[in-house]
Parts: sequence; structure tokens; C-alpha cells
Amino acid sequence: MAGRRAFFLFLVAGTVLLVAALVPGLQGRADTPRGKPDLESTVAPLAHLGGEIRISEPTSPESNRYAPSIAYNWRHREYLVVWHNTWPDGHRDVYARRVSESGQLLSLFTISAGAHDRFQPAVAYNATNDEYLVVWMYNTSGDGSTHNIWGRTVAWNGGYMGPEKEIVSWPNRTFWTPRVAWNSIRNQYLVVWGAVDTTTWLPTDVALALLDSAGNRLFGTIISADMQPHQADVTYNLAKDEYLVVWRRMWGPADGDIRAARIDGGNAIVVNPPGVFTVSAPTEDQLLPSVTTNQQHRYLVVWQHAYPGPCCDWDIRGQELDVNGGLVGDEITIAQSLDDETAPSVAARPGTHREYLAVWQRATAAGDTIRAAAWGDAGTVYYGDLAAVAFWDNESPAVAAGAPGFFTVFEGDAQGDPTVYRHIYGRRYVPHATFLPIVLRNR
Repeated sequence: MAGRRAFFLFLVAGTVLLVAALVPGLQGRADTPRGKPDLESTVAPLAHLGGEIRISEPTSPESNRYAPSIAYNWRHREYLVVWHNTWPDGHRDVYARRVSESGQLLSLFTISAGAHDRFQPAVAYNATNDEYLVVWMYNTSGDGSTHNIWGRTVAWNGGYMGPEKEIVSWPNRTFWTPRVAWNSIRNQYLVVWGAVDTTTWLPTDVALALLDSAGNRLFGTIISADMQPHQADVTYNLAKDEYLVVWRRMWGPADGDIRAARIDGGNAIVVNPPGVFTVSAPTEDQLLPSVTTNQQHRYLVVWQHAYPGPCCDWDIRGQELDVNGGLVGDEITIAQSLDDETAPSVAARPGTHREYLAVWQRATAAGDTIRAAAWGDAGTVYYGDLAAVAFWDNESPAVAAGAPGFFTVFEGDAQGDPTVYRHIYGRRYVPHATFLPIVLRNR
């Protein structure tokens, strides 16, 4: 974990950038018809992008790979990337690969495979045990439609794995898109998910399970059952010993809002006050929230936003929060081109500073590309492509913060060529920066 640090100047390509106020004070870019403040208006392409690497390997028979997730291991300065393979018969299994901090490919291994579908994995690193917890959806019954949440612990190098364990099942329910965070103070995990009623096929609640370091369930509860909640995400704040869980709830048809709750690190109960609170609730539709924290004084939530609403153009927006769930500043417009921007993911570097990287998928006439924005106490320091497109689709990004930068993983596939199979790719982003003691001056 990164230590506390003082304020700094960035020396970037021979130019000193003074520490500036964050994004809401920026002016809208001239080519943006909406005239809203956005990150791209002060883009300074001052960063190093590593080469694009293919993380997954060919198989026999061949398969397509989907839904990557990633966690950073600071003890060994590497990442673990997990995803699911979809085989020619439609069956799905979960796999993983280690990637070094510099982008070197390391061991590849199976997380869970066998009868019935296993898919949509998520992963968190446990620095105390030097292990990961991987969780996934599992069609235990084999009926192809109902899913429980399962998980297992995995050694940092894949050298051993704990037994596969059921985290949640319930009559007349199917559970979707698990997410997981590790509590470094208590050496526990929190897993969250959305539940769907198998008689109506409507979302019923967002819920959690508290697990010990071996992945055994200690406690579980519903966080919210208000207005069809779903699409949950979670992060852990070391300074507060709390989790922040975010999700989408349906205010009306095609009108989703972003809601949140602080979860006590000790008893896994919603902190009340404030209880469940609103992050963003305009008249337009919003979905797919992603949340991160610098593990000190800030959270950041990003999501997919409909403009002008309820359709027909998707943008990416965000909102900073303090540790008590209070909104800090205005909403941030992260991406708002005339193309659709979807599927956001966000990560923050730990420490008293603010350093974020948001990634998303952008649909262009040539195909889908992965875009990124990096900003924080230094202003906007990068805005541009992470995976450009040329008759190729790049989709479903996920990002983790490491040292000294970030690593983004995503799906890549040729357009309309059935002989080319979908793989998992990755790319490093490292700021071009040298830290110097700051000299403060009045503005």
C-alpha cells in the first residue's frame, strides 16, 4: 500500500504543472454542443502507454473470452487477471493469469471448470495471506438460468487453491454479477451482488456476504430492496474501516438512478445515518456504476449516463464523495462525444492525494475502442485511447491501480470474422512524472 505523501509538482516533458483544482471548474470544450464541463477540455497527453499485450492463450478447441476483472498484488508487484471462456457448445469456465507490473506474462491457470456454467468472475487481493479471493456466478443446478455465487481462495502464484465454496443461494432467486473487496484491518472480504426473482425475472435486492480470510461466510444481509436495485459494486476504505457499495435502482421505466450505502467494516451493517443515499438522480437513465477510493478521504463513483434521455446517446459521468458519503463538488462529465460511451470502470491510487484513472468503451464507425481519462490533484494528465480500433472491437474494460501506474484489461475481437476468437488484452498506463517538493503561491 502506498504511503502518505506531501503535495507535489509534476515535472512532465520539461513542463511543470501546478497542482490545480479538480474538474468541475474546467470550461466545456468548443466542439461539445452540450456546453458542460468535461475532462477532455484540458487534456494534456502526458503519459507513457505500454505495448498492448494478449493475456489469454489459444485453446483447443478454440473459445471466446469475456468479462475480465483485475486485482493488484503489491507484495509481488504483479496483477491477477480473471475472465471466463465460452466454449463452442456455450459452456463457460473461469481462468486466470498473472501479469507482472511491467507487463510480463506469467503463469496461466484454471480457477473453476467442470459441469454447468461458471462465469462473470471478480477478484480481490489479500496482502495478509498473500492470496486472492475469486468469486463467480455458478449455475449449480444445470438448468441454464438460475445462478448462485461461489468463490475460492487462490495463492498469489496459483500454487494452491482453497476449496470451492457456495457464498449465497436462495429459493426462487438467481444472483448476478458478484463484486468483492478485501478489508485489510480485519482480514475479511465483502462480496456484493444483485438478486433476481425467478418467477417475475425482476430485480429484488442488492445484498452482501461477509467472509473470513478463508472464504467462509460469516454474515449476510440485504442492503436495499428499494425499486428493483441491481448492478452493485464495492470498494473498501482503510482510513474509515468502511466499505462503500453502489448500485442502480429504477425510479421508473428507462430511468435508473445511482444509489449508495456505507457498510461498517466490523459488523457489515449499513451505516445509519445516513443509511442508503443518492449519488445521482437526474431525469435521464443511469446504469453500470463503478466505485473506487484512495483509501483516505475520497471515493469516486463513475457510471453510464443517457443523453438527452432516456436515449439515444450514452456518456460517462462521475461524482466524488467524502468518507461520510457527502457529495464533493459537481458531477464530472468524463466522456460526452456524439458516439456511445459505455461500460465504465475506475481505479484510484492509494494515499492522501487524488489520482484516478477511468476507462470505458466507445462505439465508433470503425468499431469499439477503449478510452481513458487520468486526473486528480494534478488536473487532467491524460485523455485518449488505450486500445484504438481498426476493423477490430475492444470492449468491457476493467482497471486496477498499481505502482507506478495503472493496468487496464479488456476483450478484443475481429469484426465479422468467425475464424478469429475473442481474447483478453491488457495495457499499462504510467504518468510521465517526476515528483518535486511543491512551492505554494497565492492564485
